[in-house]
Amino acid sequence: MSVPFLKIFPGCEPLRESAGGLDRAEVESVVVDEDERSMTIEARFASTIAPAEIGAIESSLRAQYGLLRVTLNAESPKIAPQQQKAAPKDGKLLYGKPLRKSDEPVDMSAVTLDSGFVTVKGEIFAVNNREIQKRGATVLSFDMTDYTGSVRVNKFIARGEDASIAGKIKPGMCVIVRGRVDFDKFYNDMVIDPQTIALGTMEQRPETCEGDRRVELHLHTRYSTLDALPDPAKVVERAAAWGMKAVAVTDHGTAQSYPEMSKAGKKYGVKIIYGLEGYFVNDVDTGSAVRGESELPLDAEFIAFDVETTGLSAAADRLTEIGAVRFSGGKVLETFSTFVDPEMHIPANITELTGIRDSDVAGAPGEAEAMRAFLDFCGGRPIIAHNASFDTGFMAAACARHGIEFKPVVVDTLILAQRLLPELRRHKLDIVSKHLGLPEFNHHRAFDDAEVVARMMEKFIPMLHNQGAEKLSDVNEIMSRLSGTGRSKVRHISLLVRNKAGLKNLYKLISASYLKHYQRNPIIPKSLLMQHREGLLIGSACEAGEVFDAILRGTQARELKQLADFYDYFEVMPLANNRFLVENGSVRDEEGLRELNRRVVKLARELNKPVVATGDVHFLDPRDEIYRRILLAAKKFSDADRPNPLYFRTTAEMLEEFAYLGKETAYEAVVTNTNAIADMCEEIQLLPDGLFPPKIENSDGQLKDLVYGRMHEIYGDNPPAIVTERVETELHDILSRHYDVIYMSAQKLVADSNAHGYLVGSRGSVGSSLVAYMSGITEVNSLPAHYVCPSCHYTDFESGKDYGCGADMPDKNCPVCGAKLRKEGFDIPFETFLGFGGDKVPDIDLNFSGEYQAKAHKYTEELFGSDHVFRAGTIGTLAEKTAYGYVLKYTEERGIKLSKAEEGRLAAGLVGVKRT
Repeated sequence: MSVPFLKIFPGCEPLRESAGGLDRAEVESVVVDEDERSMTIEARFASTIAPAEIGAIESSLRAQYGLLRVTLNAESPKIAPQQQKAAPKDGKLLYGKPLRKSDEPVDMSAVTLDSGFVTVKGEIFAVNNREIQKRGATVLSFDMTDYTGSVRVNKFIARGEDASIAGKIKPGMCVIVRGRVDFDKFYNDMVIDPQTIALGTMEQRPETCEGDRRVELHLHTRYSTLDALPDPAKVVERAAAWGMKAVAVTDHGTAQSYPEMSKAGKKYGVKIIYGLEGYFVNDVDTGSAVRGESELPLDAEFIAFDVETTGLSAAADRLTEIGAVRFSGGKVLETFSTFVDPEMHIPANITELTGIRDSDVAGAPGEAEAMRAFLDFCGGRPIIAHNASFDTGFMAAACARHGIEFKPVVVDTLILAQRLLPELRRHKLDIVSKHLGLPEFNHHRAFDDAEVVARMMEKFIPMLHNQGAEKLSDVNEIMSRLSGTGRSKVRHISLLVRNKAGLKNLYKLISASYLKHYQRNPIIPKSLLMQHREGLLIGSACEAGEVFDAILRGTQARELKQLADFYDYFEVMPLANNRFLVENGSVRDEEGLRELNRRVVKLARELNKPVVATGDVHFLDPRDEIYRRILLAAKKFSDADRPNPLYFRTTAEMLEEFAYLGKETAYEAVVTNTNAIADMCEEIQLLPDGLFPPKIENSDGQLKDLVYGRMHEIYGDNPPAIVTERVETELHDILSRHYDVIYMSAQKLVADSNAHGYLVGSRGSVGSSLVAYMSGITEVNSLPAHYVCPSCHYTDFESGKDYGCGADMPDKNCPVCGAKLRKEGFDIPFETFLGFGGDKVPDIDLNFSGEYQAKAHKYTEELFGSDHVFRAGTIGTLAEKTAYGYVLKYTEERGIKLSKAEEGRLAAGLVGVKRT
């Protein structure tokens, strides 16, 4: 007897969409070993399920039941005709017998050792051909994938057989292979021995929208550290294929993808909008401990209050309790406490946290009655809370639902604690209370928390007096003076470049974020952004942006508009991007997510600013999500396997996604406004043409003096024509192209190092430049092999004609003066270094002694000025071996068994992603 899978394991419901056919799967048996803390499941699936999907189910079950191991033996049906892929019609034959109409490709995930002869179709991602010299044979070997799985194709081609197929197979090709499945002992895994290999075509998601195309304004490449996959060239190629006229690149805190994006943009005719998703700290507005205007003295009567709620979202959740005290001069004058009927179930985790049950609020006042009672208790006095925006957000939302005016003066003790107690790393209510020596209290009950807030305020008032504050209106000015001491929450922000001024300002912001404000991430403070916002467009970014967060918290309309007015445009993203808010209880369901996006649209309309639909793209296609899961798992993210389809969407897909906004509004957000913002951004030439060297006074004259002086020193007053012609030819190209500063920069660095007793090694093609040798940059003489006398300057080029370099010539004495001749010359043409006519910019690489390097850096600053010198670094990316390690660790932790070819495919998908 079989039972529906989700009936036995309802906790796997979130995987219904990501694990194909889970809603139609049937469980045959379940065996649990309590001693081993393991579970084995035999299940039948209605459609083929990929290994990665099996692994996700096993991982979910391990977490749900606290098991060490879960094994899911998934039986998939044999491929029925209606599930088979269409037979190839126009495959050009590369090897073997022609394909028949009945040779229909099957999913690679369904291929097993028992499959016999199969036909598969996929993309080649690795070629491993090899020659067996002793036997005169060739082994054709390549790995291919259809993204449900991967297989290796192996063919032994004996001496005398046609081995031309080996030269035809290239990575990136799509091929159709028919052959017999076998086990290769050398490879130690399953392979296909091909009978037929033909060209195929990989289907790409088509753009089905017939009208204007959208512009993607929020896209990450592989330069977003261990977080995104897209290759810049491929993502621009895809945008061009879908008819997008522009695409924005917004990597996390970096501009490192810009050169590749620029090159791809020129190649495919797509305008590149340069930008980034920054790590943003609002050090301006968050310094406001007092919201609203009041001239009351600090020792006036205040209302300290706190609320308890059914959850974290002021939009979706409701009040359950309000507690407050009226106090002045250190005394509690009156108290207020009431439960509030939220008219919804209180979740178990909230009951565990607060102790408030459904039975406690049954029959309590509704939110309208409770808020009117609270406001009557306040009597217009200023109200105080810890992290007041959370509490007032719920109150404001409740009042708005019932038409009650809510415009109190609010004091936030969290801001006061952050500024007045900078020695604390965190400023939660219980931590601050303990630090101030206040008695223990029943945390997470409204009345108790309210009384602690009152006691905290008693402690803060003398501190504020010491800072010069007498009235509430003085507090914010004090806070702004102390703003550097608090730890503000890091948010995300989108920045797009409009013009050259904006590009320069963005570079300034990036530099400052790493050099002056780095705190685990490169931080951009709002105060700094305000100084450098010329030429930039500022967007609200994702759910981690402060606008979306403020909406989620139910921030009062006045405060929300003041906060949001700083932004030039607002972003809404697909529901799947924010589905974790449902999973963590911040939002009740998908309708709650839709409502949050509707509020962003409403806010944009109220402020007369555009709202744009963006994808927060982290990979190119849905099938690529597995790569990002592996990356997140490597960073120890607990939710690495949570479905998060951050793929590049077509215009049609985005219009369908945002249909709930209404046809007109969806089109405006997806197409009209994204194109309007693209039009606001100029087409920028990222790197200017020409050379912009630094300045060294009389560098051309200095170089000529060095070169001619050394030439006469070695070859005498009348050097051979071959020497003078070479020197003059090189100097002409160097000086006409203004490369003399580059030569003299290197010469001065080498000379300074030599003067301190450290030799310098030059490497690369600079050895082909005779001017570099004559000026002392390199020890390689690039002239043809020859003899030269160090005493009388006798030279002999004739004797060296049969030698590749002077070092190979026999020792010889000077026929004129008898001195031992020097053997010189390596016979390297100058064009190796500067090309023909000097069309290559010289690249002089120097190796300094480790002991002298720091002095070399310092001397460079002396030459050009510290403001004109920087140290260049390299971008560390995932290498193949490291990528393999990530894949093996990921599969091992989840008990996933993959073929070697599939492991290779997953590793190949990670190679090149930025690490550092």
